[in-house]
Amino acid sequence: MRPSFQQADLLTEAWDLPVARRYRPLQPQGFSSICGPTSVANVLRSLEVKTGSNPLRGFGLRAMTLDQLVSEAAEVAPAGWRVTAVRPRSVDALRAELSAANLEHRRYVGNFVRSAIFGHGGGHHSPIGGFLEREDLAFVLDVNASYGPWLVPTEKLFEAMTAVDRSSGKARGLARFERAEGP
Repeated sequence: MRPSFQQADLLTEAWDLPVARRYRPLQPQGFSSICGPTSVANVLRSLEVKTGSNPLRGFGLRAMTLDQLVSEAAEVAPAGWRVTAVRPRSVDALRAELSAANLEHRRYVGNFVRSAIFGHGGGHHSPIGGFLEREDLAFVLDVNASYGPWLVPTEKLFEAMTAVDRSSGKARGLARFERAEGP
């Protein structure tokens, strides 16, 4: 991975992105909620929905697939928002989704394997705070406090998201939260 993943000036620029600002302060996962539910809680908070650390029924300390997260998140999403699973088939398709992460009517939770990015670790969920297009870096708002927010090149994130989840037999990807545009 390039040394830019926690480069201070780029992180400052990323936190200034329109959607990223809405995630402050980022709520880390804790003893009562692991990465999936905590990521959804952060998305809801970014939408000004009051929620605890685990808004998902039936999940908390169990690992979740992308499809489980999407199904559960759809139940708690605010009116007018829909949640879908997106599994980009190319780096360019992922780049297009990441570009939309800077739009107020979109939110994303990434599902990826840490080993493809950091050389170790398993499956994880975290919100995507935005995309630095010029640098081609995704801003991952890692809910694991020991990692903290970081930046990753699109190609690396694609590799981490196309890893197959052994529980579902499907590639990982993105949970896309989307509000219909309009007045």
